Amino acid sequence: MRRWLRIVGNAVFTGIMHFIFFLSGIGVRLLYRGRIVYTDPAAKAAMQEGAILIANHQSHKDGFFVPQMLWRKKVYVLVTSKWYNKKLLHPMFSHLRYIPIDLQQTDSSWIAQTEDALKKGACVLIFPEGKLETNGVPEEFHAGFLLPAKHQNVPVIPMGIVGNYRPFHKQTLVIGSPLSLDFNGKGRLSAILERESEKCKEQVFKLTQWKND
Repeated sequence: MRRWLRIVGNAVFTGIMHFIFFLSGIGVRLLYRGRIVYTDPAAKAAMQEGAILIANHQSHKDGFFVPQMLWRKKVYVLVTSKWYNKKLLHPMFSHLRYIPIDLQQTDSSWIAQTEDALKKGACVLIFPEGKLETNGVPEEFHAGFLLPAKHQNVPVIPMGIVGNYRPFHKQTLVIGSPLSLDFNGKGRLSAILERESEKCKEQVFKLTQWKND
């Protein structure tokens, strides 16, 4: 009986969190005048079947803003364990579509969870820099973010988050074309991932140059 009550209680709490998340998204879109710009219609179609979404990381708000802008799609977000396990944030992260990753030690659990989401046709948002940019200067991409894309053969779609989250000023999500990546080249896998990661970084930061007017 207790087990059944826990299952029901957990389901109810999850439903409540998703409802709050949905309502708060309306506020986010109004407060930041959020808008989406697709530079290529092919990206919208590719996202229907599941894809890895990659973006620059300028603010802790990014992981909340992007899925709110893409609320019509099922989007999971990769978040560091440091934030995922914070006492006040854990109830939200654990009942919404967030996947923890431990950047301080070898951690492969995020790969399994990411691939499971992709198999279900969902999208997974990853910030390959792994931390916030310093004074708007791009950080290096961690090439390991490409492993789920390689294993599941799903598209990688670059996005640029443009704006400074100033209330009532435009905050724009610029979505680029699905990237043509080659994971079958010669050489060690790590070298291949590094090379393809550089292509991803170039495209992401090209999108951040979008004029937000």
